[in-house]
Amino acid sequence: MTGGGDKTAASSQPDGLIERLHAALPDVYARNYAVKFAVALAVIVVVLAAVGFGSYLQIQERVVSDAATDLEVSATHRADSIEQWRTTTETETIAIAAARVYDTGTPADIRQYLTTAESSQIRSLHYVSTIDDSQIVIASTGTNTEGRSPRAVESAWESPVLATMNGTTSTETVVRSTAYADGNGHSMAFVTPVSDGSGALVLVSRVPTEQFHDGRDGFETQLLTGDGDPLIGGQDGSAPVSQDGLRAATAGQTTTIETGGHVETYTPVNGTSWVVTTSATRESLYGTSRLVRWGFLAVIGTAVVSLGVAGYLFGRHTVRPLRQLRNRTQSMEQGDLGVAISTTRQDEIGRLYDAFKNMRDTLRSQIRQAQAAREEAERSSRELERQNERLDEFASTLSHDLRNPLTVARGHVELLATRLSDPETDPADLQPHIEKLEDAHDRIESIIDDVLTLTRKGASVEETAPVPLESVVTDAWDNIDNKSATIETAGSRTIDANRTRLLRALENLFRNAIDHVGPDVTVTVGLTEHGFYVADDGPGIPTDAVDNIFEYGHTTSEDGTGLGLSIVKTIAEAHGWRLYIDTTYPDGAMFVFADVFSEDEPDWYGTEFEWGRSEVDD
Repeated sequence: MTGGGDKTAASSQPDGLIERLHAALPDVYARNYAVKFAVALAVIVVVLAAVGFGSYLQIQERVVSDAATDLEVSATHRADSIEQWRTTTETETIAIAAARVYDTGTPADIRQYLTTAESSQIRSLHYVSTIDDSQIVIASTGTNTEGRSPRAVESAWESPVLATMNGTTSTETVVRSTAYADGNGHSMAFVTPVSDGSGALVLVSRVPTEQFHDGRDGFETQLLTGDGDPLIGGQDGSAPVSQDGLRAATAGQTTTIETGGHVETYTPVNGTSWVVTTSATRESLYGTSRLVRWGFLAVIGTAVVSLGVAGYLFGRHTVRPLRQLRNRTQSMEQGDLGVAISTTRQDEIGRLYDAFKNMRDTLRSQIRQAQAAREEAERSSRELERQNERLDEFASTLSHDLRNPLTVARGHVELLATRLSDPETDPADLQPHIEKLEDAHDRIESIIDDVLTLTRKGASVEETAPVPLESVVTDAWDNIDNKSATIETAGSRTIDANRTRLLRALENLFRNAIDHVGPDVTVTVGLTEHGFYVADDGPGIPTDAVDNIFEYGHTTSEDGTGLGLSIVKTIAEAHGWRLYIDTTYPDGAMFVFADVFSEDEPDWYGTEFEWGRSEVDD
């Protein structure tokens, strides 16, 4: 009893707390849903504002940090690239100056050597002689420079050339000139004594100014001397050089400084007194934080408006549509499946309407499907009856055609038995009966082949290949007993077909022409706009026989099975073609295969792209 009382008291504590909270709140809050929603909206707005402001401060700090990092990375990358270029160029200068050609070769030999040593980054190479205390360009890869003094060729060479000639003899020492404009770019001269001490090599290299074009908009890069004078880069509107940043960079440190409306990073180029500076405006660097601030204010304003509109719509458009939906489902329950269930809303209420609408439509669809299934079953039953009738007709025709040769065979077997029982029978007299038996068996075999073709080859052709029509016509003509008949090909092209089935169809048409016209018939195969035709020069087909000539069992020949043309039509339809008789053809019978190819289908017949003969069989 005591335990049960404790559980009851514990379970009632939350309800008591809620009741005390409701009692402490004003009545207007407890009774007015709008006030509750307004208070909830105010709380949400305060929370959003607090979270958004905190996020804005973090983003602002991150933007400043990332901007400084971007500047430092850009400047360091440019400085490393310049250092690598300088080191590579100095090494190349020393290597070219170490050759023995300056001591033993003629000016032509030296010029040839310099031309061979020139590379894509070298603008020109010059050998300056110091014999007799004169400085003259002896050999050069440039034009109009030989025989001139270095200062006359380029004034920027004067200081390094003079320094190399007058005081430096080590072949491992390279003196650089200042960068100077050279055509559409900047160049710098690298000077070092040659191996025999008779002169100096001047290597003019392109300064890789592309290193100063940053992919980011708003970044500007300059190459400065240790005194702050620009070597490369710089233009009107560039940020002023900060002496503090310059001193820190010449001391070997990378530093970032804000001056006025610009943020600049200074970094040294190792091995030189040069300094690379990358700068950008504060607006371009910190513009993201301004967008974040406006975005934060826009989110707060949008949240207030959206929550107010959502609260109004939610309060006003909930109960009424639910009541309407309840009434309409009651109508459906009473069997009215035509009741209108629709709404323009796309929220949960709209989806609920859509669910009931789908349920109603599903019920109606299932009823229609049941009715359609019943009608289809009735149609299938009628079609089955028609098929049974056709099968009966086919069986009757087949049994009739087989009975004739069987009767002939049986009669000759009886005659043979009678003759063989007579000891005076001459064996030569038995030969005609044996031939008749062979003819009967050949007749039965022909009927069986035709029946198998109709039953097994009637399905759709699944595998086709491009085959030349003329080649199939030739093979089909060679496969039959063409007697003294003539075949003519009026045109040919490649068509997609099953070669074996097409061969059988053409053989049947050729036999049909010989059987009905005569052994001297001329058969012509030609092209139409969308297919091909097979024609003969016989009397043609009577008008009253055109409609049923393709039916199985139809024949005007005593030896015919009545299945030959049925097989041709079955093979054509298995390819998706149409077969018909052109009744307007005046010179005989013409069988037309249509829908074999389209007008714009390419024809590779007779070209080097023609496909080989395919032996695809089913």
